[in-house]
Amino acid sequence: MTHALSDSLWRYLADRYPGATISDLQFVTSGWESDVYTFTLDLPTDAPRFLILRLSPGDGASKKIIREARGLRQLHQASYPVPEMLLHETDTAILGKPFTIMEKLEGRVLWPILAEAAPSQARHLLGRFGSLLARLHQLDWRPFTEHAVLYETNPTAILDELFASSRQLYTQFDVVGFLAIVDWLEIHKSDITVQPAVVHLDFHANNVFLCNDDHLAVIDWTQITVSDYRADLSWTLMIMGDFGQPHWGEHILQAYNLAAKNPVEQLDFFNVITYTKLLASTIISLRTSPKELGMRPETAESIQQQAPILDTLSRRIQNITGLSIPEVETALSQIS
Repeated sequence: MTHALSDSLWRYLADRYPGATISDLQFVTSGWESDVYTFTLDLPTDAPRFLILRLSPGDGASKKIIREARGLRQLHQASYPVPEMLLHETDTAILGKPFTIMEKLEGRVLWPILAEAAPSQARHLLGRFGSLLARLHQLDWRPFTEHAVLYETNPTAILDELFASSRQLYTQFDVVGFLAIVDWLEIHKSDITVQPAVVHLDFHANNVFLCNDDHLAVIDWTQITVSDYRADLSWTLMIMGDFGQPHWGEHILQAYNLAAKNPVEQLDFFNVITYTKLLASTIISLRTSPKELGMRPETAESIQQQAPILDTLSRRIQNITGLSIPEVETALSQIS
């Protein structure tokens, strides 16, 4: 398999870089959304380039690849620390799946470093992490959306679009118990002052690299969009605090507030959005083929291991909204 992939990849790159060869193609990992390889691109006139190849399965892979490629170019122009996107293709005839080729960062992802770090080092790194997220949200968001005029005149349109999409998804997959949560959000959205920002929507320590030169860089931009900054922050705090360590989330929020120079307000509203999003995708993935969501078959097994956290998130939604979600309660009882 690797030999055939290497041959196809070489032919593709040789068409774009005459005289180029590739070497050291190595499989790295299978993530939820892609198979990752590393390789070296040897050019006749320039220094070798160390690159990442990501093959992306799933029905929505092409849209994600196009979104990420556009976003990375804009982030690079804004001097935000991201890897360089070299090439991207949605034609499955080339390598069998849509794919991206981008710069290989030299270093380690931040999560295992945090897990191994002494408390003082972890606090320092979490401070940098929180500041990096705040820096993203301080970028000029207007170049990143086609709806800049709409969002400037009616920022609440961001929530309207989100809720409409959620309603469509929950109806399509027959998880109608989640619609009551969307109703609650609709009722309370008038209390929210929406603040648009560039958002990553999966900003956590496995998507942040501590590079060998000690700078942090952010990867995996398949969900980049413009939304309220708290939708991004809430997801980060959930992943880092609930699926990581509670004190990680606390340190990140402290650093974020310091970098943003304003305390975050009305976060519970966005926590409901975040927790509902995770729980709904979990229930849907248990009921349907993971391929439909662009996820891998191993998802169900990992969900079973996460049942206590899912129960905690469900209880938080109930504490904030007064509502329970029948599909979640049924699923958790079956898992346990």
